[in-house]
Amino acid sequence: MAHWTFDMPVMQFLADHRTFLLTKFFLFATFIGEADGYILVITLIYVMFDKTLAVRLSVLVLLTMCLNHVLKIIIKNPRPFIREGTYLKKWAVSADNAKELATEYSTPSGHAMGGSSFYSYLYASVENRFVRVLAVVAILLTGLSRPYLGVHYPGDVLIGWVIGLLVALVAIKFADRISDGWNKLSYGRRAAIAVGASLILWLATIAINGWRIDSQPRAFLGYAGFLTGIVLGRPIELSVVDFDPRSSKPLAKILRFAISVGMALVSLIVLEVLFRRIAIDYSVLGYLLQYVRYTIAGVVSIFVAPLIFTKLGLAEPYPANSSDANFRVNLAL
Repeated sequence: MAHWTFDMPVMQFLADHRTFLLTKFFLFATFIGEADGYILVITLIYVMFDKTLAVRLSVLVLLTMCLNHVLKIIIKNPRPFIREGTYLKKWAVSADNAKELATEYSTPSGHAMGGSSFYSYLYASVENRFVRVLAVVAILLTGLSRPYLGVHYPGDVLIGWVIGLLVALVAIKFADRISDGWNKLSYGRRAAIAVGASLILWLATIAINGWRIDSQPRAFLGYAGFLTGIVLGRPIELSVVDFDPRSSKPLAKILRFAISVGMALVSLIVLEVLFRRIAIDYSVLGYLLQYVRYTIAGVVSIFVAPLIFTKLGLAEPYPANSSDANFRVNLAL
């Protein structure tokens, strides 16, 4: 793919003029657009404010990142400084992160695309000026951090912003209609669609990439797995737990936030260590275990953690006989 004429000069200028403080600032900004950052934001919304909004944001950003994966495989544009072989010196990221990013293509930027869709939908869904300002700032900083750190061209970010915004606009317009259609499906059919679509899309991207799996980014199956976990865990939470995110005092809300984040991260870490003893990362079994790992983490986040903190008295369930509760039990998204 031909780069815009200002791309490489801008990349070289940024690489030559980094400062310690700015680098730390943009590393934090890029964290907002990574899996751990989304887990923090979504969990905060899920356990304290609005479960349905949190689930919809999760589904939106995960689908956006899956789309980003497909586009990168189709476009096949190497990241900055890859062709020159100087990326380890030019990228302002950790060695482990650089090793992972070097296996992925560049266009469009996943951080810009995911952040644009996620925070645009949040902006449209919450009528709070402070939240909306934060959403706009998050979109800008998440995208701008990538060229500064050296891992994306400016053009990647612009394309990512545009596509992400378009995805968000579609979601804003059709979310309720999609939810209504999804709710008409049985639990088994929802699960089958989530698993089947994930595997089909994975095989399709492998085919596009010349039937090679060694250069496929493992992050894709993480997105698909977490999405599957939400599909599996959401109806169970509504029928078994159905906690009220606005219930209890601030301290209890903080504790259930900590429990939820802790359980999600611990499950990911423990399963990563365990699964790496079973198979190497870049193998068919390694990829499938990556999918299973994130599926389990998704179920833990959306169902197991609420079950535990509700049992501990940190949240109250909706009254079982309320019409509002009966409505939510039938709500998948």
